[in-house]
Amino acid sequence: MAELANLLFEIQMRPLNQYFRLTKFPVRIGRALDNDIILSDPTISPYHLEIDQHDTGVLLFRNLSRENGSRLNGKRLQSASLTLTQPVNLKLGNRRIRLLTNSMQVAQTRVNNCRGWSRVFCCSFCALSLALITILAFFFEAYLQSIFTKELVYYLSSVMPYILGMLALALLIAGISRLANQRWEFFPALGLVALCMLVPHLLGEVGHALNYLFTANWPLDSLLLLSNFLLIPLLFYSYIRMIHHAEHWSAFGVALLFSAPLLVYQAMDLTDQWTLGHEFTGQAEFNRNLSAWDLRLKPTLNVDEYFAAIEKQLGS
Repeated sequence: MAELANLLFEIQMRPLNQYFRLTKFPVRIGRALDNDIILSDPTISPYHLEIDQHDTGVLLFRNLSRENGSRLNGKRLQSASLTLTQPVNLKLGNRRIRLLTNSMQVAQTRVNNCRGWSRVFCCSFCALSLALITILAFFFEAYLQSIFTKELVYYLSSVMPYILGMLALALLIAGISRLANQRWEFFPALGLVALCMLVPHLLGEVGHALNYLFTANWPLDSLLLLSNFLLIPLLFYSYIRMIHHAEHWSAFGVALLFSAPLLVYQAMDLTDQWTLGHEFTGQAEFNRNLSAWDLRLKPTLNVDEYFAAIEKQLGS
């Protein structure tokens, strides 16, 4: 028999569950303010469920809702009785609830693993340092690409879009984390964005060097495929595992969800490049360089229209 003081009512919420200790029976649950346990969810009826306990320890459940009903361990509930030997799963409207006892085991504590490269997710100094390294890398690239010596302001203006983009993405990811776990995680988000910008840049530089070494294009193409389709989801997966302490499959699903727009764009761009390289077409080369995202106010001139326009301008 489960003693009254040992029964717990768990309301599953994000990011943290709520617990009520049941010290007397019967217990009435609903949205009305005179219930023993008040649930403000709009799918909960004013008086939704009543739980009682027999002298033998058997729990008695009685559904009071006419709107959305109740479910007990996945089955529709009107009235039922059972002995609490393992967690009991309830669903009231859209709210998921469990009945537990003090003796039931809890899940293992998820340890913060702040070692190696993952320190950028839990060390503010490491995240800021990585962001600074990323900015310096783009600054150095702008310096190398300039033919003539420029003023410092020129190089600063060339990296300013990267800085603003990094801050905007970091704030966006931190805001999503705030909604999910009720705390701000700006520096881990900044470290994630810096990794997403720096690593593809470094892989591109390595790819160019390998292309020169092997006198071929496949090294850079292979590294770009790795970066575009594996790197970003892997970094998001690591961030969700470290910051939100999500399970493996949950973290994998959320990482794919956030990476999906970028993956779709990269896939379409790769398809365009493959088509241009293998498909014979009568279109002019400048007209074939358009991507699948062909959003323009005016259509591109074909070759005949182009020469006609040139002759008209020369004649005038």
